[in-house]
Parts: sequence; structure tokens; C-alpha cells
Amino acid sequence: MEISIIFAKIIGLYCLIVSVSALLSYQKIPNLVQEFINSEGLIYLAAIIALIVGILVTTFHPVFTYDWRLIITLFGWGSFLVGIIHLLIPELALQLIQAISDHRFLFSLFSLAVLACSLILLNEGFGIGIKLY
Repeated sequence: MEISIIFAKIIGLYCLIVSVSALLSYQKIPNLVQEFINSEGLIYLAAIIALIVGILVTTFHPVFTYDWRLIITLFGWGSFLVGIIHLLIPELALQLIQAISDHRFLFSLFSLAVLACSLILLNEGFGIGIKLY
């Protein structure tokens, strides 16, 4: 359970910062995505980082329970799959990124879902005690 608390704090803070930043600066996202797509080195670096994070989380947190800890496990598997897809099928990954960034509603919905998950993780990780579900 201790590893779950550690991951809840780390992933919760990361997701909170990234989702709030994305929601506040959504006008800049299409330009950032275009720059990302045009940089093969950056794509490769992002894939390697996602793969490492995914391997670490899935190795140290293989927990499939129907509670807040599932968010951590899904984050790990999601990172792992994103890294694999970016490395093996980069065209598909770039099409998906472009599609989400081009649709403001989908982008906002995804960012809000990440924000909600971060609040659940932070609540559990830091023991705030608010009953969110």
C-alpha cells in the first residue's frame, strides 16, 4: 500500500499541474502540437520517457483493484502503450495527437478527466479525507 501512496502523490501532482496548464493555455496547444510533430528527436525522446515511466509504474504497481489505485495502474499501462506506439507506429500516434488537439471539446474533456483523476490521487495520497466517490 505504501507504494500506492507514493505513486498517488507523484502522479497526482504531475497530472494536476499538466491538466491545469493545458486548460489555462489551450490556445497554444495547436502550435505546440505542430512543433512536436515536426521534431523527430522530440518524438523519440517523449516515447522513451513514456516507456520508462510505464515500465516503472507497471513493474512496481501491478494492482488491479476497483478503487483509486486502479488509476495508477492505468496511468502506468497508458504510458507504456504510448511509448510503444510512438516507437513502433509513430504515424498513428501523431494522427491521434493531432486529432485531439484540433478538437477543443475533446482536448478539454480529456484535460478535465485527467484533472479529476489527479484530485482523487492527491486526496488518497496526502490523506486529505474528502469522500470523492
